[in-house]
Amino acid sequence: MRTRKYFTVREWDRFKNNDYFDMQDMLCQKYDVILTDYKTKREKVFSALKKINLKNFDRGVTEFSKLVQSFGGSMDQLTREINSSKSKDADNLDLVWGKSENNVPIWGDSKNDFNSKHKDNLEKIWGKRK
Repeated sequence: MRTRKYFTVREWDRFKNNDYFDMQDMLCQKYDVILTDYKTKREKVFSALKKINLKNFDRGVTEFSKLVQSFGGSMDQLTREINSSKSKDADNLDLVWGKSENNVPIWGDSKNDFNSKHKDNLEKIWGKRK
């Protein structure tokens, strides 16, 4: 019977980083290796769930609530800044370029909808209407 060697998971992981040869394999061949603090995935989940109690959960919810409120406040401020800058930008463009005509038709239903200036330009852009 082989002798037993006891290691923690942290100690055992130190043997993995040897470039020359695999120390973990060599130890497993020579000894019966037992990891003392090894936990399965299920055990880790249950130990984490045991740490959660009502007091810790309440603290987490209040912190999350504060975070959401501060985010909402900053987004509100950003929205106000963007809206005010848009109106300023529009006023500045109007000062530079002048007021624009927003009623230029692209296509009309009847031939009487546009005057000849617009009709010539639209035919150049879109081609002749069928």
